[in-house]
Amino acid sequence: MKKFLSLVLALVMTMSLVTVSAGAKDFTDSSKIQYAEAVDVMSAAKVIDGYTDGTFNPTATLTRGAAAKIICNLILGPTTASALVADAAPYKDVPTNHTFAGYIAYCQKEGIISGYADGTFRPANSLTGYAFMKMLLGALGYDSAKEGYTGPNWSIQVAKRALNIGLDDDLVGDFNGVKAVNREEACLYSLNTLTATMVEYEKNSTVTVGNITIKDQSSAKDMVNTGKTDGKIFKADGKMQFAEKYFDNLSVTKGSDDFARPANVWKLKAEKIGTYADTADLTYTKSVDVCDIYKDLGLGSKIEKKDVSVYVDGVVDPENKIVPVAITKDNDDDSYGANGVLTEVFYDDDADTVTITEVNTYVGEISKTVKATSKKDAYVVVIPEGVKPTSMKNSEEFETTASFDDDAYVLYTYSEDAKEIKSVEVAKSVSGEATRIENKAKVWDANKAIYIEDTAYKFSNKADGVKLDDASVGNEYDVYLDAYGYAIYVEEVEEIGNYALLVDYQNKTNFNSNKAMLVFADGTEKVVETAKDYKGNSNKLELGTIVTYKEDNGVYTLKPVAKTIATGTFNTANSGLYEGTSEPKNKGVNGDFNLTSDKAGVQMTETKFYTIDKTGSKSVAASDTTGTKNVQTNSKTIFVVYNIDDDDYTVYTGIKNAPKIASTATKNVSAYAYVKGGMTKVMFIYADDSSIISDSNKKMVFLANESVSNLIHTKNSDYYTFNAVINGEIKEVMVDWNVEVNGKTLASADVKSLNGLFESYSVDKYGVITRLTSYSTDAYTGTDAKQVFNNTPKIEGVDSNNTTGTAVVAKSTIGIDKKSADYTVLVSYFDNNNKDDFRYTITVDDNAKFYAVDEDGNITESSYKAVTKDTNDKVYAVIEDYLVKALVIEDVDDGKAPEVTEGNGTFDVTVSKGQTGALELSYSNYVVEGYPNFSTNWEGTKGKVTVTLVVDGETFTQTTSYKGTQTVQYMLDNAKIPSITLDLASGGVKVKATVTVTFDGMNNDTYKLVGTSGLSILG
Repeated sequence: MKKFLSLVLALVMTMSLVTVSAGAKDFTDSSKIQYAEAVDVMSAAKVIDGYTDGTFNPTATLTRGAAAKIICNLILGPTTASALVADAAPYKDVPTNHTFAGYIAYCQKEGIISGYADGTFRPANSLTGYAFMKMLLGALGYDSAKEGYTGPNWSIQVAKRALNIGLDDDLVGDFNGVKAVNREEACLYSLNTLTATMVEYEKNSTVTVGNITIKDQSSAKDMVNTGKTDGKIFKADGKMQFAEKYFDNLSVTKGSDDFARPANVWKLKAEKIGTYADTADLTYTKSVDVCDIYKDLGLGSKIEKKDVSVYVDGVVDPENKIVPVAITKDNDDDSYGANGVLTEVFYDDDADTVTITEVNTYVGEISKTVKATSKKDAYVVVIPEGVKPTSMKNSEEFETTASFDDDAYVLYTYSEDAKEIKSVEVAKSVSGEATRIENKAKVWDANKAIYIEDTAYKFSNKADGVKLDDASVGNEYDVYLDAYGYAIYVEEVEEIGNYALLVDYQNKTNFNSNKAMLVFADGTEKVVETAKDYKGNSNKLELGTIVTYKEDNGVYTLKPVAKTIATGTFNTANSGLYEGTSEPKNKGVNGDFNLTSDKAGVQMTETKFYTIDKTGSKSVAASDTTGTKNVQTNSKTIFVVYNIDDDDYTVYTGIKNAPKIASTATKNVSAYAYVKGGMTKVMFIYADDSSIISDSNKKMVFLANESVSNLIHTKNSDYYTFNAVINGEIKEVMVDWNVEVNGKTLASADVKSLNGLFESYSVDKYGVITRLTSYSTDAYTGTDAKQVFNNTPKIEGVDSNNTTGTAVVAKSTIGIDKKSADYTVLVSYFDNNNKDDFRYTITVDDNAKFYAVDEDGNITESSYKAVTKDTNDKVYAVIEDYLVKALVIEDVDDGKAPEVTEGNGTFDVTVSKGQTGALELSYSNYVVEGYPNFSTNWEGTKGKVTVTLVVDGETFTQTTSYKGTQTVQYMLDNAKIPSITLDLASGGVKVKATVTVTFDGMNNDTYKLVGTSGLSILG
């Protein structure tokens, strides 16, 4: 066989692999990839790629044709390999135009592959482990004929050599050569090939003397490397590893990962592919004695203390409790690891050293999930639950594309060396009645256990939640388990029902039963009969306690949550029975309470608050706790907000849907929150002035002033109607005749002047808008904050102190254009030295909403395509993150069609664009005075049709005259239309049409019919 290294390969030795494709962590199915190091390196080197849908599909079977491509990519590099062609069909089932023909032909030529006896290759068939190993051995330089890789027992010889040189290293389970190879196994075997040493043969000659043939052949020997690439694969050894020959830009060195585990560090040129921990020699998930480590390693002699390194979560134990000791066969006093701790032992038999690493598993909770943006990858925010790593903050971000529910309990690992979370996964749980509890003197003894329905669950060393000292047989518990089956978090199933706030009560001294007033989490308020006297001493609950409840035949049993955080009180002494009015304890502090939908953190107070414990008692008896109190919220937090104007509650689920509420020096807020695991589950909010409640769930209001109605009086309301865009929907809305705008009440006449964009609104129980709030940044400054372009008149109103002031500031934005190639709009026209110009160019969001408003205030949905240059149209836009999210264009007539002169009749004209792009006119709805039965079949002489078009403000006219007698229909059908070219490059053209028909008819009278169209936007 020819030597493997042909001249063409010499050109490949200096090949530069610059383009890096996705690594395992970038594939959408990365969690399914078992051999991440292999997939990362192979995809970075472009030996193998993923699919167009973003997946890698690691368990998909490798075909024989795809295997040939991998071999060629390994030897030639992807650029050269992709240029391979087959001059002739290498096999009868592989024509020259086959996808893998070039790869198969090359491998056949180099003796790496062989077909079947019938002359086929069967490229779509799966490839066995034996067959792929044979191909890889051929790439390393092994001669099939000399090594016995042909004939009846070839697979035995292939397996013997492949396993001997480590091509199956790190394979999970035993190598099964009969089984078809999948994609990630192919990556693993190929990775091992990269680090394997190549071979060559010194002697390979045949001499024939007479009838005697003498073969002079040598065995395969390691190929020598005396060049600069020696040492690119681990350390210099004078031998040629495969990657040192064919991938001179690829290198790997020994290092350690963020948990201090011995690891391979791969680089492509200067770019790091990744760091990948070695496979441990020993792995434990519970405590292991030193003597057992000695035995399990199969040691024959002691390893000195100085040769042992120990790391906890990536660093030397800062508490100096977990330290190195000598590894001896009789040491059963010292141990490493604990329940739920991943303890790995790495033995370097060359240096006779041992590295022991411990990786703890912690439990936390997902506070929020954030989708990827153009500037940042998707991530979740994890809040530690109980025991947390030393360096971890109160919340940490972790980049991941995996899906997590807010509030989900998760298991995470943390590197103290990197000071970051390294992995997150959902914690599985079991629930049920505790049937047995095993407790020990030590806080977290290894044998402590809780039995759920008679199944034992021992505790992890980082377990938290309900302590067994407080647990009781017979109670219901949720037990969250780590990856090794240990209980890592235990909580009592305390919620016996949904949440409610206790706002008032009476006992049997006043009634024949115990009663309580509750505000439920669905926003309803109800007086209920209670099973116990919650006002009396033995079962007393503090008013303002958040409870869960159980209802049995109309009788409620209440159970306080573990802790209520409160900034208000319920004082019934100053009000009638069951008034339920909350009085703030921290009055007079400007901005004391602050809730906004764009921040997960809510400031409940910056002065005083108190807590109510699980017995329903104040935990601070003498005085309230002083200082700022912030709580975290997420997409599952329930906000129950009381509106004093409507005497009603509104419920919002999730911080993004919550209203904006900020107290002032004169407008106070009291709040009651239940926080569990660092996350607010429910919050009840009372504001003594509803003007500080801005409902952020009711976003983006556009009012078209031209559509305003006359004042309407009904039994319940006095209001005007406007055509509007509200929450993205085009509809007619009712606006109170004394609506409050930005804290100021408008006079009825001024309400009719309202126009433009508003950020939010509030409605009363009849659906009438009673409050409008302008955008906080009602201008464009080019920042990433939410900003708007607007057109609003100056309107004055009266505030709560009866002081007149500006309620709406005058704003004006005129002119619009676009650049289709950049998907941008140009806004705010100005005359720049007699040259058209626009002040701002802004990118349009892919999901932006477009609306068109005509001169009568009628609103229709539009599109980017319909945007066309107009220097006097009014423009309204909402911009977030530098992108236009919503755009409203109000038409201002920039060229009217000639006025309709008096005539005998009228008709409607419709303007459209034909398939060829030419303008087309159609006609309908004829009305001729004195002739109700008019028909276009009327005949006339001296006919003449004049068509006048106004196109983007420019007028075009064409007249057609007829001889003889024709019908009106004939005249219209054959009338010439002005020959114009529509400039549709910018998206749309505005067109109006007027058509005048004159003819002599009956009694030689002259008739004149005038047809007109509305404004059409053609694009």
